[in-house]
This record gives sequence, C-alpha cells and structure tokens, in this order.
Amino acid sequence: MRIRLATTGLGVFAALCIGLAGCGSTAAPGVTATPSAGSSDASPASAATAELTAAAQKLNDDTVKVTLESAAVTSTGNLDPKADKATMSVKVGNSSNIDLRSIGQDAWLQATGVPGVEPGKWLHIDGARLAGTTFDALPDGDAAGAGKFVERMADVTKSADGAYQGTIDLTKVAGSGVSVDVLGGKGNSVPFTAKVDDSGRLSELTIDLTTIDPQLGKMTTTYSDFGASVAVTEPPAADVVEAPESLLQALGAK
Repeated sequence: MRIRLATTGLGVFAALCIGLAGCGSTAAPGVTATPSAGSSDASPASAATAELTAAAQKLNDDTVKVTLESAAVTSTGNLDPKADKATMSVKVGNSSNIDLRSIGQDAWLQATGVPGVEPGKWLHIDGARLAGTTFDALPDGDAAGAGKFVERMADVTKSADGAYQGTIDLTKVAGSGVSVDVLGGKGNSVPFTAKVDDSGRLSELTIDLTTIDPQLGKMTTTYSDFGASVAVTEPPAADVVEAPESLLQALGAK
C-alpha cells in the first residue's frame, strides 16, 4: 500500500511537521548555504550527488529496516517493497503512539493520544486514496523515502569513503508536509551528512535541524537489516473500523 508519515514517511513527516510546529519558533530571515569544502569543484560535487542518488535507489531492491530518531519523534519501520507490505511504529513526544500495517492497497492505523482516533481500534484506510500524499507509503521508485530528499540536495561532496555532506532544500521536498512558513525562512539550505555501505546502499542520513531551531536537534534516519524477512498480518476483524472521512481529509486523501 501506501501510508507514510513521510521518512519513511511517518517519521519524517512527524519530525518536520509536529516537531517544527511544536517548537513555536517565529519566522526568521533566510540563511544562505555555506559551501562545503571542495564544493567549488563542479566535477567532484556532481559525482558525489550521482553516487548518493544511486545509493538511495538501491533501497528499493530489497527489504529494509528504517529507523528514525529526532528530538520530537522516534520511529521504526520494516519495508518489503517487492511484496508491497510494511509495518511502522512511531512515538511522538511522551503521549502519542502510532502503529501502521500496510499490505497491498490496504492499510490499518492504530493510535493512542491522537485526537479523533479511538484507542484499541485499527482504522482501515484505502491506500488508493492516499497516493501522492505525504502519507503515501512505499511509493513506486522510492520505497524507503530517501529519494525525495536526495533530489533536493546541493553542494554535495564526498568527505571520505562512503561519507558525504552538503545541504538540502526542505521547502522543495515533495510530500514532506513542510510549509515554507513553518520553516521560518530557514529551510532552503539545511546541512546534512550521509553514509553509504560497502554494497553501495544508503545506510544513514542525518539532517541538522538546529539551523532552523536549536530545540529540534538532528534528525537521523538509518537503513539496515537488508534482506531480512518482513512479516505483516491484518489486524483481527473485530478490532477494525473504517477510518472516518474527517481523518482521511486531514491526511490529504483524494
């Protein structure tokens, strides 16, 4: 299916939307990217960008565990792009928890501490209605959600074997759920670092949100457990209800 609170979805969306909205910072003047060492050399920068792009695309080739850690949100997901199934567990602050199961065109969401969601019940969602939204999980060609960030990177340089750095324009990351107003004019050149493993796969992406607000800290997403079995089962029918239209509209459903 699809339902991704954006890193894989859930994590990135929650960190950037809930986290940024919660910090309450006021708008500030925009910042200009500080070029990384060697970024004036077009050839190395271009090659580094191409390598990161290829590394992100490799995340579509096998099952993968996606773990996100940030000041506001932590999440863990297990994805199987070829079988089109996934699980995701998200904790927002100290009061809200969200669990997601996705199989084909069906998704089930269970949450505590979230307005409008009955605790203990699984909300069934038709994934077709979420295609193209922030909550589109396992989208074609970018199952782990890294591609949308890589394509908005700039000043990319390779600092060591398998290590990269540069800036990313969060205001132009499609489906990230981030508004320019929320970013306070500081989202167009946010520093990042990335790591690629020996098999050429993206293994870590860290976005330094302190340039937007010091309270946000860094948001680190790791990709691991490639090839491990991913088991996803439908919730018991007695525990499932259809998601209310109001919630679907809030998710941006079509």
